[in-house]
Amino acid sequence: RSGPPSRSAASRGGAAAGAHDRRTDEKVPKRCRSLLAQLSLNTMKSVGVCIGRPVLLSSSAGQHEVCIAWPVGTFPARKVGLQKCTLASLRLKAGEEVMLQPVTGPILQADEVQLSLRQEDSVLNTEELSSFIVRTLDGKIVLPGNTLSLTYFGRSCSLKVESLRGVDGRLLEQNSPQAEDEATASLNSYNLSSSSLDLSLHLSLLSIEGQDKGASTSTPSKLLSKAFSTPSRTETPSSSDSPFHRGVPSTLEDFGECVDNLADEADCRAGQGQPPVSTAPSGGHAGTDTFYCISACTKLRFGGKKATEEDAEPSSIPRVTYSMIGGLSSQLDTIKETIELPLRHPELFKNYGIPPPRGVLLYGPPGTGKTMIGRAIANEVGAHMTVINGPEIMSKYYGETEARLRQIFSEATQRQPAIIFIDELDALCPKREGAQNEVEKRVVASLLTLMDGIGSEGHAGQLLVLGATNRPHALDPALRRPGRFDKELEVGVPGSADRADILRKLLSSMACRVTSEELRELADGAHGYVGADLSAVCKEAGLNALRRVLASSPRLSDKEMMDLVTVTLSDLQLAMSQVKPSAMREVAVDVPKVCWSDIGGMEEVKLKLKQAVEWPLRHPEAFSRMGIQPPKGVLLYGPPGCSKTMIAKALANESGLNFLAIKGPELLSKYVGESERAVQEVFRKARAVAPSIVFFDEIDALAGERGHSSRSSGVGDRVLAQLLTEMDGVEQLRDVTVLAATNRPDMIDKALMRPGRLDRIVYVPLPDASTRAEIFRLQFISMPVGPDVDLDDLVEKTEKYSGAEITAVCREAALLALQEDIKAQRVAAGHFGRALEAVKPRIPDSLIQSYISYQQRAALGPC
Repeated sequence: RSGPPSRSAASRGGAAAGAHDRRTDEKVPKRCRSLLAQLSLNTMKSVGVCIGRPVLLSSSAGQHEVCIAWPVGTFPARKVGLQKCTLASLRLKAGEEVMLQPVTGPILQADEVQLSLRQEDSVLNTEELSSFIVRTLDGKIVLPGNTLSLTYFGRSCSLKVESLRGVDGRLLEQNSPQAEDEATASLNSYNLSSSSLDLSLHLSLLSIEGQDKGASTSTPSKLLSKAFSTPSRTETPSSSDSPFHRGVPSTLEDFGECVDNLADEADCRAGQGQPPVSTAPSGGHAGTDTFYCISACTKLRFGGKKATEEDAEPSSIPRVTYSMIGGLSSQLDTIKETIELPLRHPELFKNYGIPPPRGVLLYGPPGTGKTMIGRAIANEVGAHMTVINGPEIMSKYYGETEARLRQIFSEATQRQPAIIFIDELDALCPKREGAQNEVEKRVVASLLTLMDGIGSEGHAGQLLVLGATNRPHALDPALRRPGRFDKELEVGVPGSADRADILRKLLSSMACRVTSEELRELADGAHGYVGADLSAVCKEAGLNALRRVLASSPRLSDKEMMDLVTVTLSDLQLAMSQVKPSAMREVAVDVPKVCWSDIGGMEEVKLKLKQAVEWPLRHPEAFSRMGIQPPKGVLLYGPPGCSKTMIAKALANESGLNFLAIKGPELLSKYVGESERAVQEVFRKARAVAPSIVFFDEIDALAGERGHSSRSSGVGDRVLAQLLTEMDGVEQLRDVTVLAATNRPDMIDKALMRPGRLDRIVYVPLPDASTRAEIFRLQFISMPVGPDVDLDDLVEKTEKYSGAEITAVCREAALLALQEDIKAQRVAAGHFGRALEAVKPRIPDSLIQSYISYQQRAALGPC
């Protein structure tokens, strides 16, 4: 870690330029190695500096630094080797001049040092950082304007000394403040954690012997001792005479030649009687001054950018009140009782011996208003609020995340009453047994300890921790016990009345022409929308109104535009179609536009489905009056091609509910536990967007009878058990209707067919004559047929045909017409005759008989 290598090493090229002789530092304590100023023995003898003694370095920029002199046997004369951070502090580059003076004045302890932090270091705990600095830089001589560079928990930190006060009461301040931004940029360009010494700097060898008519910048080193023993006047060297201004060496290879030229010129000038005269820069420091060092008794004060950032933080937080929150009246009442009362009246709890809550956990889907509630609490109570976003506080540096947590709790304790709001708590404190690394475990342990310490200082109830998460099951269980998060409050998906309240609050600040009845209808159709979704709907409605006005009157002024832009019901309905519920975006299903009128016949089947799904939503008071619960599930079974899946599509479209279509086999996985997890996830999403319909097509592949599974792993039995638990387990399934379809009802487990799970079992038979006639009429709407086509004859000839087979007959007849003439305009009766010969009914009588036998065994009534 010496200066540049020898000339022979340098001559070997650029590869040798980075090599450093580490043997020079072997006897130096590690904490002192960064303070070294490496000199040759002859230079030290000339200056009069002893090994390990302080030496004052002064640059032409007016910067000063005190380092420790250390000899290097092979070091070039008239050069000094410095650390990169010391170069940056002196604002020097390799090859520039620097003045060297031995420190001969008294060295006293510094009583107080004022430091300023960089903006990126403002998150550090100043109390712990202060202790670290005192330990690391014990004995370090500091001056105003110095930059202290150190590595703190693997992080490179830089602190500027603004002022200091010695034990003798003397105050030192920076005489001429420099541009901080320039200095910071210079420091940031170096790797402050590096311990290697930089390229050496030329010494400005000074003397005051003899008279001089012109200034010079170098003399033989034997005159240096006299130069620093007698103070003199200041003279600035001429830039034209200075060899350093004529050419600064750019690489290590140039340093040897530069040293030789410097020595020759210095000897020549000395022989001509032209010694230079110079001292420390005006207003600077001299070696005979009193210096102050950091000791264990030194108090470090921190200021600067950190304080201004904290002062600016509250202004960036929008002011939210309870009156701005809609649809959460029950949650707000609980919050006022649990949180606001202890913060406003702590003496009541103290007198009655009731321990106030230390923490409240808000959980629920994203966008339901958890963060908004936290803001409103802080504003209504008048408490200081600190917001912690879980992922933002995590740091890669060892111990910094825990230190930041301790600092936040310490600041909140000093500014009581205070609320610490931790958003995305599950990212900060996951379960320790599933933690990815040790950092997460340490953070959880730190938060547990800090929450246990709330109230120990005698101000119980004046500091509250408010947590928010949408994954409460992922939190560490130790956090959810009483004494930490005492109260857990669910902020769920709003109901119809709550959605109307939210829309009313959002539209109150907009110009709109929407009646209360229209607003209620709009809220009734917004199934699964949370507060954030409704806010997006209102914003999109405002944009729709603006587009509508701009399309009709594009040249209006802003004032005229403001008078005309009014949100109407049509704007809101259009926005509702553009903004989908956030919980449905990951499981969005494009429901085909199939209506009941598109399905011919089957009036009894349609009625049973409407009773199960539509009636509970449109007439809930009727079910309450009769004291009955709507059916939880409906099973459609029957021969293939009888429109079971099409009926499900029509039900989803006509009811307007959120529709989740699940194909049985797609839930099965080869990994143990993944199939059950997939079933659980389906029902979790359905609950999040309730009221909703979950449609299981080919459910016999998913819920086969237990004990008959061909899989040796028994995955079918486990999936069935999970499905039974989700439909009718301990946790009640509310506002979610299960619709299933199958061709093999005899293969489905009997536990799934009981009332309470699949309550309604509906047989979808082959179409009768009237249904077949209706199917043909629906096909003829889009298919031109000739006048010779007899509908009654087609109905009679298609007995035992399924609905899919009748559609296939019509399609085949149209293809035969095009086969005869590609320009054909109509389908004739002959084409239908040939199509009936090509498409035969494929459902055997034995299958129909099996359905009849199944109904008799299951006592389901006639088909």
